[in-house]
Amino acid sequence: MTLHQLRVFAKVAELQSFTEAAKALRLSQPSVSSLVQGLVRELKYKLFERRGIKIALTPAGKVLLRRAQEALAIIEGTKDEIDEIQGLRKEKLNVGGSGLAASFLPAAIQTFKRAHPEIEVTLTIDRSRNLENGLLEGDLDIGVLSHVHSPLLAHTLYGEDDLIVIASPNHPLTKKHSVPLELLAREPSVMFERGGLMYDMIQRRFAESRISFNPTLEVKTRSIARDAIKSAVSNGIGIGFIAKRHVEADIKAGRLKRLKVPEFNLKRQMYVVTHKKRNSGTPVKEFKDFLLQYKNEG
Repeated sequence: MTLHQLRVFAKVAELQSFTEAAKALRLSQPSVSSLVQGLVRELKYKLFERRGIKIALTPAGKVLLRRAQEALAIIEGTKDEIDEIQGLRKEKLNVGGSGLAASFLPAAIQTFKRAHPEIEVTLTIDRSRNLENGLLEGDLDIGVLSHVHSPLLAHTLYGEDDLIVIASPNHPLTKKHSVPLELLAREPSVMFERGGLMYDMIQRRFAESRISFNPTLEVKTRSIARDAIKSAVSNGIGIGFIAKRHVEADIKAGRLKRLKVPEFNLKRQMYVVTHKKRNSGTPVKEFKDFLLQYKNEG
């Protein structure tokens, strides 16, 4: 007597038909009949009797059905308990991403979760320096950051992006084939707040050319910074400094223009970062491997 036999028998009893049970179980009718006959031979009692076009349980069949339902309920209950234990032990992964990573990490994580439903993933978008602290303190398991300082963190170059200068489509500088840094410094400008990596990189670039540069407007709310810069620039408030990947669609649609500034050859790197002595378990490895594949597919 097997569980498969008991399931088939219970379905025949429920539907009062070998044919309907075979359809419901996606088995052939001869297979269903053979399985039930196997029970009859083992128990040495008739389990069904014909009543017109339907079949009905015999007294022995009723006893077997009750016991079969109890056994199947126990098996299903056991499976539910195991699933619950698995749920309580569900693995968690805390991911951090800096500004550049914010353009792709949410979509990447959704793809990852579909492939690994057993792993709960949370995402934090913040400055690289704050994410680095999160990795060091154990609040984050893995991050995609623009820079890494601590020797306790392992980092692998993931990609890079150009920092570019943008303007509204009708800005006079868009007509120039080449815009010198000195001319840029005279224009009203919009960029991320001081203290961030991008701000420091841009200031350093102007300083290297001995050009004084003071942005007109600094956007301080990180969660809306990119949209605020794009909106300000498109409305003619000034030129803007931003990563290329954040405005590619706007440039293609004609909402913004990229200025040609040969001297402004800055790039931002992205690194996949983990703690050297912490969080080397399966979820971290799975996500790190996934990111590399996701990058290559993208």
